[in-house]
Amino acid sequence: MYTSYIGKKFLDAWNSREGRNLTARTFFDEIMFPVFFNSEKHLLHVSNSPFFQSLSAKDIESGVPEPEIRRANLHNNIKNKKPNASIYVGYGAEESTATTSGQLTNMPGEISEDDMYASWIGESLACGVGGGFYLLFDDTSILFQCFDGWSIYRTFLTQTPKVKDRQIETWNGQWLNHRLNGGDVLDFNPETEERNDPKKGKIHAIPGISWSRLVLALSKSYSSQDMTMYVYNLSSTNTTLGFINVKIHEIRTLFEARDKYFIDQKNSVLSDNQIVLLEAHFKFYRACEMGALGLRALEPSKLRDYAPQRDPKKAKDFKINDEQSNKQFHLYKLWIYAMLNKSELLQLSGQIATLLRNYETSSADRGKSTAKQFSSEVRNATNLRIFLDKLAELIGHYPGAATPELHTQIESLVKMPSDQFPLFVTLIRFEYSFQEAQNRS
Repeated sequence: MYTSYIGKKFLDAWNSREGRNLTARTFFDEIMFPVFFNSEKHLLHVSNSPFFQSLSAKDIESGVPEPEIRRANLHNNIKNKKPNASIYVGYGAEESTATTSGQLTNMPGEISEDDMYASWIGESLACGVGGGFYLLFDDTSILFQCFDGWSIYRTFLTQTPKVKDRQIETWNGQWLNHRLNGGDVLDFNPETEERNDPKKGKIHAIPGISWSRLVLALSKSYSSQDMTMYVYNLSSTNTTLGFINVKIHEIRTLFEARDKYFIDQKNSVLSDNQIVLLEAHFKFYRACEMGALGLRALEPSKLRDYAPQRDPKKAKDFKINDEQSNKQFHLYKLWIYAMLNKSELLQLSGQIATLLRNYETSSADRGKSTAKQFSSEVRNATNLRIFLDKLAELIGHYPGAATPELHTQIESLVKMPSDQFPLFVTLIRFEYSFQEAQNRS
């Protein structure tokens, strides 16, 4: 199982860093157990494991501390039972007919005790994201950052008794995101949400971090390489999405477009800390269906509300009326700029928006309502042919606008991939709204 592979990889790196030579079992006993399980509240949940099951009356009457009994039971199960999900994290259930009995094989191969202990280490380094999925990164620097958060999670649980335990994966996701964004222990305040527990009443749980925020934070710290992550979920029915590539170099174009086109907003509305708050339109599962997490998967949430519509009456214009809407407006524009990545198209969108506004305000002979209708048709064009016909008509009213530079820009538009055309028209709509907001102010 991949949890075992990651556990072994991390253990090798940890031994090298610390000058030790611990086995996976010894690491579990000396490093993990005191932090994870030697308390009433555990950091990790492994279904049907000895740390989840009730103790027998004989065990309780023995006088041995409960955590020690549970650890001894785990050691005994690993030694004497065949591999199953309760002792080999991520593996199938002991019974082949169970709902979590997948990922089994008839291929020859032996699973060692070391593999099983390593799987506990690997699972404890997974990062939970919104949607209930866990991510395992094959990168030792990320694994060490998750490891560094274990003891902090233990302290957090001790100091906040109303917080749900056994959430190491979602904790790791929030902690890693915080560290990648330059935070430290002193300023870490994990997000929690109130939930109703049948036995404990109202508690606070640690939700998974938004996947878009995490990959944007990764792109800040790992600018020179792409990254592969293993995506899965362990619950009543295990799910595996497999290996998903994160296109770090592609996502970096958001920051590069900011530096190129929005340099005056770099330290205000489009700072790094603002960009990494971008919320994606696609849920994590749907984004993974694209085959990789890149710039397209990061389409901002609700951007489609402001895209061109076949029925202009349904078209929605963006309103800039406060600081928050101004920040969202610039994030929308930034993502479209990064997707188009053609300075000619960006210039053309602004020029067309200006021509449309001039056409509306200075065409007394054509009538205001007619001019408004024409402007709406341009800003809601749904295909390139209709748009070019309208654009030719618009330029016909402003002969001076037909410069060689404009022709070059239109050539870039014609060569643009067809699936990007709606983004270009949306950008015109944003430029139009921005100019209107400036005029009102």
